[in-house]
Amino acid sequence: MKRNLLLLLVLVVLGALVWWLSTERGTGTLAGPLTDFAVQDTSEITRIFIAEHNGKSVDLVRTEQGWRVNGAFGVKKHHLDLLLKTFLRAEVRSPVPKSAEANVLKAMSTTAKRVEIYEGRDRPTKVWLVGHATQEHVGTYMLLEVPGIGRSNTPYIIGMSGFTGHLNSRFHADLDEWRSSEIFSYPDLDAIASVKVEHPSAPATGFTIEYAGGNGLTLKDASSKPVLMDSLAVKDFLMQFKKLHYEYIDRATTRTSRDSVLSSTPHTTITVSDRSGGAKSIKLWMLKPAYEGVDEAGTPLSHDVNRMHGLVADTVLVVVQRHLFDRVTIPLSDLQGK
Repeated sequence: MKRNLLLLLVLVVLGALVWWLSTERGTGTLAGPLTDFAVQDTSEITRIFIAEHNGKSVDLVRTEQGWRVNGAFGVKKHHLDLLLKTFLRAEVRSPVPKSAEANVLKAMSTTAKRVEIYEGRDRPTKVWLVGHATQEHVGTYMLLEVPGIGRSNTPYIIGMSGFTGHLNSRFHADLDEWRSSEIFSYPDLDAIASVKVEHPSAPATGFTIEYAGGNGLTLKDASSKPVLMDSLAVKDFLMQFKKLHYEYIDRATTRTSRDSVLSSTPHTTITVSDRSGGAKSIKLWMLKPAYEGVDEAGTPLSHDVNRMHGLVADTVLVVVQRHLFDRVTIPLSDLQGK
């Protein structure tokens, strides 16, 4: 009788142990070495969530309108393409030497970034824990976690085929760097219905171009009166709107300085209306000179010759490059026919 009870007790304990181990493995505890980091078909990726130890995170989601970050903004294509290429071509260069494992794991426990890769389901198919670069900067320490299987107990040095260097800088949660810098993007100019350029300090130099597609161009002055135009100049002007981006979001300007800029009269306001009834606009202000100097006539510089301030989406203060935007802040006279 006692022997039967002892046997039953052993079976119960073993059963509980098996249940505990299977439960823990399912929630991401150690599961031995896992090395299958790469994603074979990145077109199946529907979401990428990146979290850093400082509390910052970004959520990149594929939608019918394209990739969006944090549900609010478009995503920089170059950054996203680089990430997808990394998922596709990631490879194990070598396991971390046993003598270094403890130090690597200790460092990763406080600095590693969590990268969740989703392929159409509610939970990720793979999770990369991205640590720091190797001392030679030719690889990156990583751990792999596979939901339902567990997390590797062995860190690996990961690289990318066809690339020498570290990968950890690609996985960041800086929203300003992820959100698209696009202001105007009309690769198909037939999508444009009109472009209006206003110069508040010199209203008479403003103009509107109405576009009906093909050669259907009309140039109007600030009072909406059609004027004779240089068709080639007008077409070249419209071509500038195929792709216009800002350089960066200005987070360095103080609130007082920002309010001062926004309360002042803009140098130029540009509004592009499309055939679907939508419109995008930007207000532009000259910046103070970045350095003391003179122009070609020997006159001291009054404005920065390289950059301007811009306001997009009515809220975001950005910096744009003048060599791009000077082409679309021209006066009416530059487009008029002789």
